[in-house]
Amino acid sequence: MRRSSKRSPKTRRLLPEARDHVRGFTILEVCVVLFIIAVMFSVAVPTASHLLDEEKLQRPIRELQTFARTARRDAMMENRPYVILLLNDSYLLRPVDISKESGRKPLTYNLPAGVTFTIKRLGDRDFLKQTEASWFFSPNGLCEPMRFLFQRASDWVRFRVDPLTGTIQDEESLIQ
Repeated sequence: MRRSSKRSPKTRRLLPEARDHVRGFTILEVCVVLFIIAVMFSVAVPTASHLLDEEKLQRPIRELQTFARTARRDAMMENRPYVILLLNDSYLLRPVDISKESGRKPLTYNLPAGVTFTIKRLGDRDFLKQTEASWFFSPNGLCEPMRFLFQRASDWVRFRVDPLTGTIQDEESLIQ
């Protein structure tokens, strides 16, 4: 005949034979895991912040390329010249002759804080900071060949825009 135990469930948990089945982590194991996580985090954060800094400089360049493609396409489709106004802190795309406005608003893009650019036209010796420059696209889709230098703090990207296609060529950069 089997004897029934009169002990409560709480007292069974405290018995030495029951304690052998309880597993856990020691303080040393937890500290080692936290140390490994801290090392991985310290390696990943500078890389991620570098990517964010690079994106802040690359986004205005992609937008300028989009404006150039749009100006080229619209100039050819509508058979009229377009201009990209390169202002201190923004770009503006519109037809040259605004009296024949097509009813749509000009496209604008505001540069992120801290990003500046300079341009170098075909006859210039060096990059010049201009407060208001115009970049023309003729009805056949050709544009003035230009070089751009975008800067943010000590980072910079320099490139040339192909006058036939309006795409970026010969890109050089230094992003720290």
